[in-house]
Amino acid sequence: MIGTVIVPLDGSELAEEALPFAAAIAERSGAPLHLMRVIAPDEPASAEEEARTYLRGKARSYGDRVQISIRIGDAAEQIVDGAEEMIDPVIVMTTRGRSGIGRWIYGSVAERVVRGAGVPVLLIRSGMAQPEGGTFRRIMVPLDGSAYAEAALSYAVQIARAFDAELSLVRVAETTQIYAMLTPPAQTPPAVESLNEVVAQLIADANAYLAKVGERLQGEGLRVRTQTLEGIAAEQLLAYEQEEDIDLVVMATHGRSGFSRLVFGSVAERVLKLGKTPVMMVKPKGAIAESGDAGN
Repeated sequence: MIGTVIVPLDGSELAEEALPFAAAIAERSGAPLHLMRVIAPDEPASAEEEARTYLRGKARSYGDRVQISIRIGDAAEQIVDGAEEMIDPVIVMTTRGRSGIGRWIYGSVAERVVRGAGVPVLLIRSGMAQPEGGTFRRIMVPLDGSAYAEAALSYAVQIARAFDAELSLVRVAETTQIYAMLTPPAQTPPAVESLNEVVAQLIADANAYLAKVGERLQGEGLRVRTQTLEGIAAEQLLAYEQEEDIDLVVMATHGRSGFSRLVFGSVAERVLKLGKTPVMMVKPKGAIAESGDAGN
């Protein structure tokens, strides 16, 4: 699944913060590390050779299995196009950086890459601490019962195998939406007993679903724990991440099932912005992607 690990660099220390994470994944997965630099069309003629010298200097720190490339044009477009030319790529980049072409910030280049790329993007918020010992020990995969959200599992599984990490499968039963029905405007609120029954069923369904997925993965030799949480999805995932010392979050950029919705720009964005852990965004493909887009 991971055939090439791409790191877009703009010459800044901020952008280079992605390198240790990317190098660790490349080494453990056996994939080449590919360092990419995008320069603007209006930069001086010397810019390309300067970029090449810079990339070669960085490559020397990471052994023989390092590739470099220089592309000219819009940063996000060239990163996306360059990834499409490579074998089973994963893009690893920080959410902030500077270069002559402007600032690479979350909401700009990084967001455009996530939205435009058909490949997973691992986003490292500037200042995030590297995993202890340079390895991922605990990987969280938020699930909502949909095939769309489960598309992230294949990448989480590969990384878990490479690092001998534990997978934490987490589903949030968004019970706050149920209890909000106690005080609706202009209608009689349902009985508390009825709402409690609905909540109990949501939790039971979440537990059963996670148990089924967890048992399958355990049967494949993986170390797995499952956890059903109650409340607002982003808040519960952030709390779990901190309490359980999660090193990596792997999640689909969109998912739906019942009351749950994992959407880039919502849950995933909040987990990235407010959390202390790198987040890998996986965009499902084919029929799963089309089913996930239905109703949007």
